[in-house]
Amino acid sequence: MARRELSIEQVQRWVVSFLILAVASFPLGALTAVSDSIVDDGRRGDAVLLIVVMAALGVLALGAIRLVHRRPVLSPWLACGAVPAVAAALLVL
Repeated sequence: MARRELSIEQVQRWVVSFLILAVASFPLGALTAVSDSIVDDGRRGDAVLLIVVMAALGVLALGAIRLVHRRPVLSPWLACGAVPAVAAALLVL
Protein backbone atom coordinates (compact mmCIF):
# COMPACT_ATOMS: atom_id res chain seq x y z
CA MET A 1 0.00 0.00 0.00
CA ALA A 2 1.52 3.30 -1.08
CA ARG A 3 1.64 6.04 1.53
CA ARG A 4 1.10 9.62 0.56
CA GLU A 5 3.19 12.26 2.26
CA LEU A 6 1.30 15.19 3.78
CA SER A 7 2.56 18.69 3.21
CA ILE A 8 3.10 21.07 6.11
CA GLU A 9 -0.01 22.99 5.04
CA GLN A 10 -2.17 19.83 5.15
CA VAL A 11 -0.89 18.95 8.61
CA GLN A 12 -1.62 22.49 9.78
CA ARG A 13 -5.17 22.21 8.46
CA TRP A 14 -5.74 18.95 10.33
CA VAL A 15 -4.32 20.41 13.55
CA VAL A 16 -6.59 23.46 13.29
CA SER A 17 -9.55 21.16 12.55
CA PHE A 18 -8.92 19.17 15.72
CA LEU A 19 -8.56 22.38 17.71
CA ILE A 20 -11.91 23.63 16.41
CA LEU A 21 -13.46 20.29 17.31
CA ALA A 22 -11.97 20.37 20.82
CA VAL A 23 -13.03 23.96 21.47
CA ALA A 24 -16.57 23.26 20.24
CA SER A 25 -16.90 20.00 22.19
CA PHE A 26 -16.39 21.53 25.63
CA PRO A 27 -19.42 23.88 25.46
CA LEU A 28 -21.54 21.08 23.98
CA GLY A 29 -20.88 18.92 27.03
CA ALA A 30 -21.46 21.82 29.39
CA LEU A 31 -24.74 22.74 27.71
CA THR A 32 -25.88 19.13 28.00
CA ALA A 33 -25.19 19.15 31.74
CA VAL A 34 -26.94 22.49 32.22
CA SER A 35 -29.94 21.31 30.17
CA ASP A 36 -30.23 18.23 32.34
CA SER A 37 -30.14 20.25 35.54
CA ILE A 38 -32.71 22.82 34.44
CA VAL A 39 -35.12 20.14 33.24
CA ASP A 40 -35.02 18.83 36.80
CA ASP A 41 -36.02 22.34 37.93
CA GLY A 42 -39.06 22.25 35.66
CA ARG A 43 -37.70 24.65 33.03
CA ARG A 44 -38.16 22.40 30.01
CA GLY A 45 -38.51 25.32 27.55
CA ASP A 46 -35.14 26.70 28.56
CA ALA A 47 -33.56 23.28 28.08
CA VAL A 48 -35.00 23.08 24.57
CA LEU A 49 -33.49 26.48 23.79
CA LEU A 50 -30.07 25.32 25.03
CA ILE A 51 -30.32 22.23 22.84
CA VAL A 52 -31.07 24.45 19.82
CA VAL A 53 -27.97 26.49 20.71
CA MET A 54 -26.01 23.23 20.85
CA ALA A 55 -27.17 22.30 17.36
CA ALA A 56 -26.18 25.72 16.02
CA LEU A 57 -22.76 25.50 17.66
CA GLY A 58 -22.16 22.05 16.20
CA VAL A 59 -23.16 23.17 12.71
CA LEU A 60 -20.92 26.25 12.99
CA ALA A 61 -17.98 24.11 14.10
CA LEU A 62 -18.38 21.77 11.14
CA GLY A 63 -18.72 24.75 8.81
CA ALA A 64 -15.48 26.19 10.18
CA ILE A 65 -13.71 22.87 9.68
CA ARG A 66 -14.95 22.73 6.10
CA LEU A 67 -13.62 26.26 5.55
CA VAL A 68 -10.22 25.28 6.92
CA HIS A 69 -10.05 22.42 4.42
CA ARG A 70 -11.24 24.73 1.60
CA ARG A 71 -14.42 22.79 0.98
CA PRO A 72 -17.81 24.36 0.26
CA VAL A 73 -19.42 25.30 3.57
CA LEU A 74 -22.97 24.42 2.52
CA SER A 75 -23.05 20.65 2.43
CA PRO A 76 -25.25 17.81 3.70
CA TRP A 77 -22.40 17.03 6.11
CA LEU A 78 -23.38 20.08 8.17
CA ALA A 79 -26.32 18.06 9.48
CA CYS A 80 -23.80 15.95 11.39
CA GLY A 81 -23.13 19.01 13.55
CA ALA A 82 -26.58 18.61 15.07
CA VAL A 83 -25.96 14.99 16.14
CA PRO A 84 -24.67 15.91 19.65
CA ALA A 85 -27.76 18.09 20.19
CA VAL A 86 -30.08 15.29 19.09
CA ALA A 87 -28.30 12.87 21.43
CA ALA A 88 -28.58 15.37 24.30
CA ALA A 89 -32.28 15.87 23.54
CA LEU A 90 -32.86 12.13 23.74
CA LEU A 91 -31.01 11.92 27.06
CA VAL A 92 -32.36 15.08 28.67
CA LEU A 93 -35.90 15.43 27.43
